Amino acid sequence: MLITLTREDMLYSLIMYRISRDNRGTILVCLACAHTERVKDFDADLGNQRTLAAREMLKHVHAVHNHETHVRAMAMVMERQNAPR
Repeated sequence: MLITLTREDMLYSLIMYRISRDNRGTILVCLACAHTERVKDFDADLGNQRTLAAREMLKHVHAVHNHETHVRAMAMVMERQNAPR
């Protein structure tokens, strides 16, 4: 499935997840929910693992958070970033 995004959608998608590392490798974490993609879970024979993980995260953001308004989604992101850990 090919996802075509406008420049605005792309910028919105990029700020909707965070890239972090732990002892098991690189993780992409959705800032609006608990969804994660672990880079090592992708088959390197199909392409660059980080690119494949990013593509899956973009699909997630587009599929799950597309119906939320940008303002509401960004408010959720800001709440989550400022929440005590």
